[in-house]
Amino acid sequence: MEAILLALTSLAPFASFVWGVVAHFRKSAATPRGMKALSVFNASGYAIFLLYLRHEARLTEAATATAIVLFGLSAALFWWTARATRAAPPRIAHSADGADTLYRHGPYAFARHPFYLSYMIFWVASAVGVGGVQWLVCGALIGWYALLARSEERRFSSSALAAGYMEYRRQTAMFVPKLTKSTPGRKP
Repeated sequence: MEAILLALTSLAPFASFVWGVVAHFRKSAATPRGMKALSVFNASGYAIFLLYLRHEARLTEAATATAIVLFGLSAALFWWTARATRAAPPRIAHSADGADTLYRHGPYAFARHPFYLSYMIFWVASAVGVGGVQWLVCGALIGWYALLARSEERRFSSSALAAGYMEYRRQTAMFVPKLTKSTPGRKP
């Protein structure tokens, strides 16, 4: 029963992520090669999760409950972020185009990269749920998303939005929201 619950609750966020790539994020031309590779790695990681879930996992109630909550949190954060960017969707990951939109509302008030954070939460949920080799998948994808975030931040630093982004960066955490907001002129 736990395996079925995990499979079903993981499907909503994963399908949401696929929708984002296909229908939400902006692409100026064809999907970037890096994004294609990331998509293949994500699909492979999800397949490993489902196979592990079916054949290898020794599920516990606590791990299952935690994973279900995290899958729900991942989906909720993804859709909150998609709604916040509905009017001006962000560029797709691995895009070579420069930064052109600075979001500071919705989940962006708490984390500079809420889409990536939702993906990271998803992969942590998958690893918590089944354990084993899924922790390697989780670590690799969290690393990939962190590198993407750093790359995007470098593009902001060399864009017309650089000054505003630097202030935003001082006030807002990259992934894990700060417990207190810093005030201009005061160190956190």
